[in-house]
Amino acid sequence: MTLFSAKEVLLKVESGYEFKQAELSRLKLTGVNIDGATFANCYMRGAIVTDASCQKLNFKHTNLAFAKLTDVNLSQANLERTEFNSATLNNVVFDDANGYKAKFFGAKLKNIRAKQMNLSFADLRDIFGQDISFDSANLNKISAIKAALEEVNFERATLTSSDLRGANIKNSRWLRANLQNANLSQVKLESADFDEASLVNTKLSKSRLDAVRFVRAELIEIDLSRAELSDVDLTDSNLISANLEGASLTNVKLNKANLQDANCEQTVWHNVDFADCNVNGAVFSKAKGITKQQVQWLKENGALNI
Repeated sequence: MTLFSAKEVLLKVESGYEFKQAELSRLKLTGVNIDGATFANCYMRGAIVTDASCQKLNFKHTNLAFAKLTDVNLSQANLERTEFNSATLNNVVFDDANGYKAKFFGAKLKNIRAKQMNLSFADLRDIFGQDISFDSANLNKISAIKAALEEVNFERATLTSSDLRGANIKNSRWLRANLQNANLSQVKLESADFDEASLVNTKLSKSRLDAVRFVRAELIEIDLSRAELSDVDLTDSNLISANLEGASLTNVKLNKANLQDANCEQTVWHNVDFADCNVNGAVFSKAKGITKQQVQWLKENGALNI
């Protein structure tokens, strides 16, 4: 239990006192303004914070595991290495906060705004998230293995070298996001928009993509081997040297896409539009489902092993 009552904590904060390595577990704060306060390296496991302004607050290396934060503003807060494992966060603002190496393992997040937040190297494994905006956030090298996300916005976010293996993501926006060298193997994506995003050398092997847009996206050397693509729009996308070996593609648009030198061996195609697609050097060994007319067109346009 906390060594201080909520009233004592607030009085100390008002006097300019900085809490460091303090025992504050299960602390309850409601309807407070503690902007700029310091709670560094504190133990606040199970704390309950409701209707609070915590802008520019310092929570560096503080343990908030199993905490419950509701209607809290943590804009510009220092959350470096802060632990939110198994915490419940509802209607929380993290705009411009620094969450470098923060831990959210198993946390439940709903109605979260994290515009331009720094979450590089953060642990987001097994989180459940709904209605989240990571607009322009830094998610470089995060681990979000098996994350379950719904209604999430990654527009203009940086997810380079991030790890989202096995994640289940519904209704997401990734416009102009940077996912270069990211690992999304075995991910399930339903209703996603990657228009103008960069997925250079990104791994999507064994993934399931349903109703996904990659219009004008950079997909150079992307790995889609053994992936299942259904109702996917790749119009005007760049798939040079992409690996689609063993992939299944149904109702896919490749209008004006660049499939040059792509590996399309053992692929299965159904109702795919190759109109004005660059297939020069693309290899189609043992490919199935391509119509006779498409076979002829592919041969005439430089595809190999049809």
